[in-house]
Amino acid sequence: MQKTTIIPSPSKKYSLSFDPVEHKYWIGKKRIPGVSEILQKVGLTKDFKGVDQFYRDRGIATHKAIELHLLGCLDQSSLDMAIQPCFNAFLAYEREHPLGNILALEKPMANLSESFAGTADLVTDKAIYDWKCSKSHDKVAELQGQAYKHLVFENWLDLKHSATDLTRLSFIVVELHDDGTYAEFNYGESYEEWSSVLALYRWRTGKNEETKE
Repeated sequence: MQKTTIIPSPSKKYSLSFDPVEHKYWIGKKRIPGVSEILQKVGLTKDFKGVDQFYRDRGIATHKAIELHLLGCLDQSSLDMAIQPCFNAFLAYEREHPLGNILALEKPMANLSESFAGTADLVTDKAIYDWKCSKSHDKVAELQGQAYKHLVFENWLDLKHSATDLTRLSFIVVELHDDGTYAEFNYGESYEEWSSVLALYRWRTGKNEETKE
């Protein structure tokens, strides 16, 4: 296993809460949309609630195993056989593609100026990564990655790390397959199209905001 370094995050300028069951984000009593919600509302992705529960649970468990592994506290002997192949695929990718120093790991982030939120699987000083336990690749992931870049820009604007140029971070999707292999899709450094997605979302939904009681 490569040695990873977690760079402390800058001080928070807002209080963001996240409901992992409903997959909703809140700043105080104001709900703000997440990246996946925005992409669904504009018709670019489907509603994944109909996906077989086995595959949903496997994806969640695999992401958690990767997170614990990167934190250095995973007991690999505890892994269920159902997620072992996908996790092995991740280990193969990690061996062949050093990930770099960690900036954010499964960390909910918000962009206050654009009023949206999201949780990238992994942000390092080399790239933004997204793990998918699937072979059904969807190019809309490029827009997902662009959204994460906007989140990283706002949350790490004051990063004091000479080796990191946030505008040069690539977005990389890594498919983790059942046979222990992987496929990498590097979408590069672009982030301009996300503003158009947000504009379309606002046009379709209006300005109504959900608030907590």
